[in-house]
Amino acid sequence: MRDLRRAARHNAVFVVLICLSVPVTVVTGWVTWSVSSRLFIDEVVTRSQALLAVQAATLERQLDKFRLLPPLLAQRPDVRELVLTRDRSAGERVAAIAAGMAGAQEVAFYDPAGHLIASSHMLPRAAGLMPARDTTALPLEEALQGRLGRAYRPGSRSLPGSYVFASATRGAQGSSGAVVVWVSLGEVEQAWALSKAPLVAVDGEGQVVATNRPAWRGQRLSDQVERLGAVTVALAETDSEAGTDAAALPGVFDLVGLPQEGPDRSFLRMTRQLPLLGWQVIAFADTTAARSQAFKATAIAVLACLLFSGIGWVALERRQAGLRRMREDRLSALRLERRVRQRTRDLSEANTRLASEVREREAAEEELRRMQADLVQAAKMATLGQMSAALSHEFNQPLAAIRSNADNAKQFLDLGRLEKATAGLDKIIVMVERMAEISRILKGFSRRAGTRLGPIAVKPVIDEALMLLSPRLKQTGARLEVRHLDGPIQVIGGHVRLEQVVLNLAANALDAVEGQADGAVHLRTYVDGDFGVIEVADNGPGVADELLSQVFDPFFTTKDVGKGLGLGLSIAYKIVHDFSGALAIGRGETGGAVFTVRLPRADRASEAAA
Repeated sequence: MRDLRRAARHNAVFVVLICLSVPVTVVTGWVTWSVSSRLFIDEVVTRSQALLAVQAATLERQLDKFRLLPPLLAQRPDVRELVLTRDRSAGERVAAIAAGMAGAQEVAFYDPAGHLIASSHMLPRAAGLMPARDTTALPLEEALQGRLGRAYRPGSRSLPGSYVFASATRGAQGSSGAVVVWVSLGEVEQAWALSKAPLVAVDGEGQVVATNRPAWRGQRLSDQVERLGAVTVALAETDSEAGTDAAALPGVFDLVGLPQEGPDRSFLRMTRQLPLLGWQVIAFADTTAARSQAFKATAIAVLACLLFSGIGWVALERRQAGLRRMREDRLSALRLERRVRQRTRDLSEANTRLASEVREREAAEEELRRMQADLVQAAKMATLGQMSAALSHEFNQPLAAIRSNADNAKQFLDLGRLEKATAGLDKIIVMVERMAEISRILKGFSRRAGTRLGPIAVKPVIDEALMLLSPRLKQTGARLEVRHLDGPIQVIGGHVRLEQVVLNLAANALDAVEGQADGAVHLRTYVDGDFGVIEVADNGPGVADELLSQVFDPFFTTKDVGKGLGLGLSIAYKIVHDFSGALAIGRGETGGAVFTVRLPRADRASEAAA
């Protein structure tokens, strides 16, 4: 009887273990599948987003490298001359040299009517290299209107597409023609070809303009993609100051199928906008491997549940068998740990490659900053050139006064009237000191500005800038009012570059009131919290609301042709942002424009550092 009772208890325990093991195994498998699928897909999304950011930057960098080439060529005297004279042989030579040195696909020159003058591929002519007329019509029209023309030239399955930039050449009568540059997207597609994931760039109409899948080129992306559903992924949002993950935000991605990549494969669609081009760069992340890994993890979890159930049952039968099963479990754990270490090494290598690409981009940004500094120096010298005639008048007046007082002093000395002679010599000294001060300011302003930032006084900067503008102020007849509301202010910046900002804003205000009988420019400084503020206002016609967003764009200007390149406000905006400040435009009470410069105060910065 005792044996029967023991056997009954044994069978009851066996039944209970069976009843518990089945639902526990099912729940464990479901949880493991859900969690592992999310983790592996999150990892795929993280890698693919990093890849998408790098490849989108590659496309933007390739086009941005050639954006300034047409305006620079259009400013060259030999280019202007050959466009005016329609010199085909000289044009072919210059175009071929420019295309070869810059690495452009093609460089061409057009007259104002849109007729081709010369091209880098005109003689000898390679088949298919001459662009169609309709690809240059829009950029030519924009260029002749004073803007930087741009358009996309479609490619084919065997030939990558290209991007077109155009800029007008200026003559005495206005636009005398245009310089057009074609940039091949083939280099971008070659860079993308290193990635296994499908990458495409599409325009606003969903047309594929660049891709690492040549069969898709020129097709509509919607024809190549079959939507299967949507996947929610937890994305880590990084705290930019602390460098840690502050929160996990959900992101929803389309799950699509790509028939050309295989019928049983699914991909996550990730998009990055390129607002300047109006394009989108899309990466398709393959989820097949992630789902396979999740299936393996689920299988391992289910097997582990069954294994533990078996261990529990076998432990009732034989302790030794249970110990053997435990050793097998430890071996399985070691294998899983080795896989985790291998995965960690792979991820570290991927991070190293990403860091290398980031360093390359930082080097490119440093080169861009050097080019911007050169542009600021050129703008300063152009400003001095515009003011040279007026400044010569500013020097001639003291010289004439010096000559007159010197003659009078000589006569007084001959007559023995030393008091009168001394008074004349004092006037000469004052005039000489005024000329020396003007020369000092001009010499300092013409120097190349450094990039170091430090505390600078605002009032001396404004005084020197207004001294340079005093001849211009006399010519326009405008009234200038300067008020320092909160006394001396020190801000963080550079003396010469801040002087360039004040000079550009004040000159822009004088341009706005030129020709007005009651023209007035108001310049004031004051303190607003942790910032020192410089405000330049005029009572001119102001800026139309629809143009406010374009005021600080390079080469944008509302002045007549020949009166400005549209770089002054753009340079001022860049300088102020280099000082960690802000430059904004608004409308004053009289309807004129109000420019406000906000810069960090030096005393508050030193207190924060302490």
